[in-house]
Amino acid sequence: MIKGLVSVIIPTYNRADYVVEALRSAQAQTYPLKQIIIVDDGSCDDTARRVAAFEGVEYYYQKNRGQGAARNYGLRLARGEYVASLDSDDLWDEDFLARSVECLEAFELDFAFANWTKERDGQSSPSEWLRNGKWRAYQTRRRGDWSLLSPAEVRKLFLEMCPAPSSSLLVRRDSIVSGWGEHMQIADDWYLILEMALHHPCSAAFSLTPRWKKRVDGKNVYDGRPFAETARKLHLHDYRRFRRDFSSRLTRRERFSLARHSTLYRLRLLLHESARTDLAERLKIPLVIARRYFA
Repeated sequence: MIKGLVSVIIPTYNRADYVVEALRSAQAQTYPLKQIIIVDDGSCDDTARRVAAFEGVEYYYQKNRGQGAARNYGLRLARGEYVASLDSDDLWDEDFLARSVECLEAFELDFAFANWTKERDGQSSPSEWLRNGKWRAYQTRRRGDWSLLSPAEVRKLFLEMCPAPSSSLLVRRDSIVSGWGEHMQIADDWYLILEMALHHPCSAAFSLTPRWKKRVDGKNVYDGRPFAETARKLHLHDYRRFRRDFSSRLTRRERFSLARHSTLYRLRLLLHESARTDLAERLKIPLVIARRYFA
């Protein structure tokens, strides 16, 4: 492990144009000590040829196994004290790593995450984390641009939601337990942090300043997908795996909370699908309301 080095893992699958731009944003970081690892998760486009044009980049290929497996492949090759993972459809601002490393070192944290903006068809919108306002309850300890989280706050927050997609994170390598959740269909990044928080006390920080961009085009793992598709994968499949894998480390109240979230989304999915049936049309169920709440 090399002190001060950030190992940047970029998983990609058939995103040749996007991954080139993501790679450029990683190389453009003002932070000088970085190892850039591209893990090609079975692409059949010209990703390999496009990446070969860049110097100082490590390129590895694996058969298609999903984004979590690709990140963990990169993690096994990482030599840095810190680890970051940039999705191939995302772009970091040039000071993303510098500000994140500065935060981890100043406050001796396990991880930090930064806010982001979403871009689709040339339009920019704020992140869900900023819009839902739940960050307000976790701003009791402000340090400049950062809000510090105690281990208890990290555990509580990440059992409720995941405000830190992979591209937002900088993690101390020694704090990682097993890595990203390879068996998760969407929430491999959530699994990474939740496993850390449940295995040992984790201190963290977040910034509401947007320092990266999520490009939404309908091909993302989560963003821009139909509600029913993401609900089945995230709230039905992935929640079940959370409860199975972490059950022994959860309190009774925490197990109940996860079960409640899963049940609520099962109900939401049922209502969403019922509103689109012939019966719903015959009964004149107001689809405009259904679309508003369940789209």
